[in-house]
Amino acid sequence: MFRSVKINHGKLTVFSLICVAIFVTVCFVMLHAGAPDTVEINGKPYTLRAEDDADLAAFLSVCGYSDTTCISRHDIKIPLHWNEIYERYQALQKQQGLDLVSYKGKPATELIYESQGRYITITVSNGHIIAAHICDADGGNMEGII
Repeated sequence: MFRSVKINHGKLTVFSLICVAIFVTVCFVMLHAGAPDTVEINGKPYTLRAEDDADLAAFLSVCGYSDTTCISRHDIKIPLHWNEIYERYQALQKQQGLDLVSYKGKPATELIYESQGRYITITVSNGHIIAAHICDADGGNMEGII
């Protein structure tokens, strides 16, 4: 009924190491697959790193908004299921080289800046800018900033 199997420990060790290496590689790719590292602004690649306020200020400056004041910072969750409004917002982000699809259902931080009577919203997740837009003070006329 039962058969005994003789295992070569050397082959088992090699197989185990290969499995661990594949697992680590897959985990690394999944963690870093969401946000692009750079986006092109004015014909030059620029980092989307947002580890601190200095990174965000540099990003805003490159986009032409050096005189900004952060007026709100709060945690949000990117919706898992999108309605028509979020689909249009995703289209706006894709025009700028950003993509929210891999962030569906995940937490993020939304920062709102005031500049020259307009509001700039930047969404950050895992130290990367994942979305950005600017709109009029009344909330109308939303457009990308990149």
